[in-house]
Amino acid sequence: MIRLTYFILIMSIFTFSNCLMAQNFKSEQLSKSRVKVAYTHTKDSVQKRLSSLRINLSEVHIFLRAAKLEKELELWVKHKDSSEYSLYKTYDFCVLSGKLGPKRKQGDYQVPEGFYHIDRFNPWSAFHLSLGINYPNTADKRSNNRNLGGDIFIHGDCVSIGCIPITDECIEELYVLAVEAKNNGQSKIPV
Repeated sequence: MIRLTYFILIMSIFTFSNCLMAQNFKSEQLSKSRVKVAYTHTKDSVQKRLSSLRINLSEVHIFLRAAKLEKELELWVKHKDSSEYSLYKTYDFCVLSGKLGPKRKQGDYQVPEGFYHIDRFNPWSAFHLSLGINYPNTADKRSNNRNLGGDIFIHGDCVSIGCIPITDECIEELYVLAVEAKNNGQSKIPV
């Protein structure tokens, strides 16, 4: 019984601290001028679109799927307690560097192919706002090449040397939804 009580206490503290960290993350992001502007530009339309899907902004989780051949980035949303996603929007790549096929080394201009997640939020990006992906992942590191490169982002502007650019307007909407998803307890946003 004592072990169960300690377990429940520890889990409660862990859950509370995760919620507090998420709130601090959103507050910290909103202290950045570009993020504040992104919220001003998109929050009403985001809430309206989510409402049509019967999801509240305070309960949203997201999933991203990129298709290089089609030059599209799909944004899928769900209620955080659901297992079923709905397509929120499809963003066109502004430009695509490289060609079809995986990224094998730094400087090959390839957009990586595989399963990733958002690992950083960059409100100071040279490309307006950006969301970093965890390239190279474990599968990429199995390559024989030791110089795989890195710093792959989904970002605004329309330039690429291996990233996914989707315009400033589009990245603002995506960035806001990613901040909200993290704020709602989504620890990994799949890409």
